[in-house]
Amino acid sequence: MYHFATIATIALSLAASASALVVPRTTPPVGWQTSLLENYDVYHTRYLALQCNTKHSTAFFDQCCHPLLSTETLATARPAQCIPAINSNTDDGSDDDCDDGDATSTLLPVASPTKVAASPATQSVAVATPAAKQASPAPAPAPAPAPAPAPAPAPAPAPAPAAAPKPAAAPPTTDSAATTVNTGGVATFFYQYGVAGACGTVHKDTDLIAAIDADRYGNTGVRSSLCGKQVKLTNTKNNKSVTVTIADACPTCLNSNSIDLSSGAFQKIATLDEGEVPITWSFV
Repeated sequence: MYHFATIATIALSLAASASALVVPRTTPPVGWQTSLLENYDVYHTRYLALQCNTKHSTAFFDQCCHPLLSTETLATARPAQCIPAINSNTDDGSDDDCDDGDATSTLLPVASPTKVAASPATQSVAVATPAAKQASPAPAPAPAPAPAPAPAPAPAPAPAPAAAPKPAAAPPTTDSAATTVNTGGVATFFYQYGVAGACGTVHKDTDLIAAIDADRYGNTGVRSSLCGKQVKLTNTKNNKSVTVTIADACPTCLNSNSIDLSSGAFQKIATLDEGEVPITWSFV
């Protein structure tokens, strides 16, 4: 056990000192279809290596930052710039700031440290030896039983109160999720490329459609109950609004209140040069 703990400690020290390591997310998001999509750790590691989190709403993001199908390979399904090793060599024409031997394009999963439980020390238990029994004195004679007291008369029962009338039933409420205004999210945009979204439909860039956050969408392998629902978004910077239809899931949205729009829908509330704008939204 000591030898195993020593190896785990050395492995952790090496992992902490390696400046080029990228630690992958250990669990996929809710609804990740393992049978349909590539291994989540492989996808998430590549996503971080390509710095996709800083390239929303760009052609590079749409070409390189979405997961592969389980039947596809990176070399045949994506351009060369989508392969992390090639991408990292072409992003910067100079490696003056790199130390020799520091492989910035190498992605290594870091094993989580194994906790080694220390064996509890065996504690000795002292057992006291009972003292020799003393000779017990002769029992005293039992006293005569006292006469039982006469039972007190039971009080007369109080009359039962009259039953209170039942309150009238409250009318059914009319509030729904459609009236909830969601804040704290951002709107981005993506291109369609003739590919069907998670809802199974193919759209043009000019169609007013959107991809909702994957945590809200649910299981991305099946059609969500949100497919076809309409959402009204407002750009809080200029108060421009647009109503869109949910047609896809967004596994890379900033948070659950962020929405990815078609380029046509995005241009209704902002310019493509802005790339990302703060929004509020609600179902309609």
